Amino acid sequence: MFFIKQIERIKRMHKLIIAEKTGTPSVFAKKLSLSRSQLYNELDMIKELDAPLKYCKKRESYYYETSFELIVNFSLKTIKDDELKEIFGGSNFRPILLDGTLISLL
Repeated sequence: MFFIKQIERIKRMHKLIIAEKTGTPSVFAKKLSLSRSQLYNELDMIKELDAPLKYCKKRESYYYETSFELIVNFSLKTIKDDELKEIFGGSNFRPILLDGTLISLL
């Protein structure tokens, strides 16, 4: 469940950034068991959420320039076969792309 790990990692990154205890990019990446390039990808994702993220060379830490709150919630439910049929009304649903290609949802 990659997306759950990613959400947990972003939450951990956020806590370290708020506390201004990230360290240099290399140290921060090591804390998260990431490569530096993967760290930058994760930081870009946080920036896409309009986070006022900055880096201070003097303090050697990332920080938020202004107050920023990150709340991440998710819900996960497994669906059994009989529930799946109930959702789709028991019919074979075959979506077709614009080019005529059939795709399968199963």
